[in-house]
Amino acid sequence: MFELTNITAYRSAIAAKASSEEIAQGIERLSTGSTINSAADNAAGLAIAGRIDSQVRGLEQGIRNASYGIEMVDTADTVLSDLIEIMQRMRELLLQQVNGTVSLADNNIIQSEIDGLRISLATQGRMGVYNGQPLFTESKQTSFHVGANLSNPLVVDFPKLVETSITSQQQAFTNGDFELDSPGGSSIGGWDIVEQVVTFGTDELAGVVTPSDATPYGGTDQNNPSNLGSMEVTTSNAQASEGSQSVRLTSSGITTSSGFDTVRGPALVSKNSIALEAGDSISFDWRAQGGQDAYDVYAYLLDTSTGQTLNMLNDTGATPNATTNWQSESVTVTDAGNYKFIFVGGTFDATGGRAAGAQLFVDNISANSTIQTVEYEFSLATATLSDVDDAIDTLLKQRAGFGAAINRLTHVIDGQTRTGLNAKLSHSRIVDTDYATVVSQLTAAQIKNRAANAMLAQANSSQDLIITLLKD
Repeated sequence: MFELTNITAYRSAIAAKASSEEIAQGIERLSTGSTINSAADNAAGLAIAGRIDSQVRGLEQGIRNASYGIEMVDTADTVLSDLIEIMQRMRELLLQQVNGTVSLADNNIIQSEIDGLRISLATQGRMGVYNGQPLFTESKQTSFHVGANLSNPLVVDFPKLVETSITSQQQAFTNGDFELDSPGGSSIGGWDIVEQVVTFGTDELAGVVTPSDATPYGGTDQNNPSNLGSMEVTTSNAQASEGSQSVRLTSSGITTSSGFDTVRGPALVSKNSIALEAGDSISFDWRAQGGQDAYDVYAYLLDTSTGQTLNMLNDTGATPNATTNWQSESVTVTDAGNYKFIFVGGTFDATGGRAAGAQLFVDNISANSTIQTVEYEFSLATATLSDVDDAIDTLLKQRAGFGAAINRLTHVIDGQTRTGLNAKLSHSRIVDTDYATVVSQLTAAQIKNRAANAMLAQANSSQDLIITLLKD
């Protein structure tokens, strides 16, 4: 019987396809070193291997956490060792101090060393830091997560050994009331005097160019008078907002270059800068009087670090006889910095007659700024021999606790290492390629593939023979 379907060839083709797939899988496993290269290769094994991989990674991180913990506790233990050594020296000195052979002078020397050692205790305790974290400035419990999960952390207690105290004190500005100097004196304590014309935007005060400032009422502000006149800065008992004196900045006998000019000067500059924080405020009292013409007064803060200025006062009289009463100005600092006070007197030729001169009085300059002082003190009492013995005993017990914690962390690392090794072996058995087995399977698949292809060719040739006979 002659069949149109070549069953033999069909079966040979199926066998060839199956062996080709086995060859491809074998090559992939040999190339990647993994038996699971897709979920279809081993769905259950893939899930199990994924969970084991999470466990292994967690164990490895736990081992690193434990190592960091050992380093941290060991750092703390080293600090305690140094503290105990200091207190042992204190104990020797306290015993020596009570000995009958010690003179009063010797006793004072011994006490000086004891006091220095107490300071060293606070300093050493404060310097106990790990990774930027102070170890002994507060009592705390530190958790070390040493397992593959967040459960059951290992907790270590760190004692508070250093007391921190912060003292706030208001800053006082030097000679801000101008009461230190005699009236009419040519020098003013804490202040530099500039008795000359000051051109704003060009000339420097305190080493920095003065601010630019528009002149009032459309004046030309050439600041180059035909006659410089005289400029003077002195303390004065003629005017004062508080106390008996103020400072007076006077310009007189000036002839401006043209009408309606503004001439600035003299100036008063604080010798020292004052540290101010954002939010701090400064205040002062002032009064201006026209003389030969109207007054023009200006005051500002100068940040000596950046050269930035902060205006405090900018006022000009509208008429030659314009005079102000004493009034207060207050300014809040927006940026932290080191600031100097600068006051500049001046005059405005309000009439256009070219004669000019005026006065500026300043008094009661104050800075509402707080200086914070941080002090450290060792927490444990060390005044007497008994106190020192108790402190040494406390630290020895704490060192014993640290030693036990280091041992626990070391045991954890050893145990986690063994557990992680076993987990890696399990993961390897599921995922890693068994080269001996896969190579033998690949060889068998290659033999079967060659045989199947040969049989396929044979089956196809037998059909061709029948067709040839039919043609004949």
